Amino acid sequence: MSTTEPTSTEPTSTEPAHPAGGATSADGGNAAVGAVAPGPVGAEELGTLMWVDPTQLVVGINTRTEVRLSAHFVADIGERGVREPITVRRRDDGALVVRKGQRRTLAAVKAGLARVRVLLEADDDPDRADRHAQIARIVDQLGENNHRAGIGDREEVAAHQELLDLGLTAAQIARQTRTPAARIRQTTRVAASEIAAKAMARYELTLDHAAVIAEFDDGTAEGIEAVKTLTVCAAREPGRFAHAAQRARNDREDRRLLAEAYAHAREQGIALLQTDTDTGGGGDGERCEYPGARALTELRPRVEDPVYTRLSVEDHQDCPGHAVAMEVRRTWRNTEPPTVEAIAYCLDPDTHGHAPYYERHASPDTAAVAATEEEVAAAKDAARAERRRVIEGNKAWDAAVTVRREFLRSLLARKAAPNNAALFVAEAMATGGHELRRAFEGGNQLACSLLGVEVPDRWHAGKPNPLLGLLARAKAGKAAQVMLAVALAAEEDSLHRHSWREGNARPDTRAAAYMSALKNWGYTPTHVEELLIDPTTVDPTTVDRAAEDPADAGADDDTSDTDDEDGGAQNGGDEDAGADLATESAA
Repeated sequence: MSTTEPTSTEPTSTEPAHPAGGATSADGGNAAVGAVAPGPVGAEELGTLMWVDPTQLVVGINTRTEVRLSAHFVADIGERGVREPITVRRRDDGALVVRKGQRRTLAAVKAGLARVRVLLEADDDPDRADRHAQIARIVDQLGENNHRAGIGDREEVAAHQELLDLGLTAAQIARQTRTPAARIRQTTRVAASEIAAKAMARYELTLDHAAVIAEFDDGTAEGIEAVKTLTVCAAREPGRFAHAAQRARNDREDRRLLAEAYAHAREQGIALLQTDTDTGGGGDGERCEYPGARALTELRPRVEDPVYTRLSVEDHQDCPGHAVAMEVRRTWRNTEPPTVEAIAYCLDPDTHGHAPYYERHASPDTAAVAATEEEVAAAKDAARAERRRVIEGNKAWDAAVTVRREFLRSLLARKAAPNNAALFVAEAMATGGHELRRAFEGGNQLACSLLGVEVPDRWHAGKPNPLLGLLARAKAGKAAQVMLAVALAAEEDSLHRHSWREGNARPDTRAAAYMSALKNWGYTPTHVEELLIDPTTVDPTTVDRAAEDPADAGADDDTSDTDDEDGGAQNGGDEDAGADLATESAA
């Protein structure tokens, strides 16, 4: 078997990081830098540690056929040198051939080091070695790499915390360890959060999960609940962690917007009312004190006014019962930033002489059957429960939109389309539904956004679509990705807040096929998205709330105040990740 042993030379102007002077041998003696003695290695040289110019080393046969040298690795070698000596053998002509340390050698050359430490060992020439020697070389090189364990995320967080305690800043840690700044931000964020660090250690969470948990560790009651929810999700349903994190971010943004709106209203002296949909506001709401409060859209000015007479906000300003509630609103397709809407109420319309906007008339068949107070109360409770279900489902859907579109971007950024992509596109085109037609008429705006090109305002005749730039000189794989992007974006843009309630019942929609395709390609739908595939899926509110509340899911005996023994026995202690940690954090 022939052997090629090229010498790689990639000099740079980087100043080498190494001690000056001669090479040091194992017995404490010195040898000339880069000294290469002709002829086979002698017994007295075995185990010699020498300084050698890396460009003079010959990279020998190696099981690693593709060498990847990251910029951070090369920079670290350039600044700190090669700390672990490169193992070499001496060839008959005196050249030093790398036996172990291929990446270290090439990185040293690329970094421009003038010398590296090498350890001389006895080794036969692979060209002339017998079968057993060849086997030994391959097994040795495989074992050196396969059995090497990198430092874990938890150990890295602890190490960075020690560096912080020793006075280094995050920027200094990134620079000295040659670690990407984004990762340092994650590790230091986790290190600064006791509960995130504990959760990472106890439940073997990833650094990404722990960093998000640390993001919500702000000492507030809402933050503690978010930490519990996220920890449970990371331990039980890691595929849906991104959904839970986005939901928590949305809720936090809602609370901020509402707090600002309530503060502005207080400055104006406006009476405030908290509605069922209000997720925050600093306790300004007075809903419990005014159970009869009604929105002005449900009222007419006076009893004697004809039905459908609108009670305007301007006319109601001077009413003693005038109050305002704040609600966060998102667009139908969740494509715009959330806004706060002020909704005018009357706290006690009966006392202040108002009447319902329209009168409900019972049919002759039901007029004779008077509903009991219990039936009326039950109907009201059912209506409130349904309203809460819809609100909860809408919030879960809003969070899912963000996560789903990030998945689409990553899917379309791949070099090749996923399996069955051509079939999906063909079915979409064969269906010829409103989704594709609407996308074409709008210039495929969402497809442009997902592919990272300029998004056209609208489609204008004579003006080329930005997607054409991607197709210029595109190979078959790229063209397939663009076609897939158009089909996926059309389906995605057709979905809205009602989609999770409609499921796949509508015959004129491909929502079920779309969500099923994403699921087959690696996306993990959240519970409301599963309803598009199967409308009989378990109620999303019940599932999501159980996952978010460790007490309801069966928390540890020493931290949970639930009486559901079956839940606790079924799920076990570690399953309730976050309940005990959150309790410790709040203590």
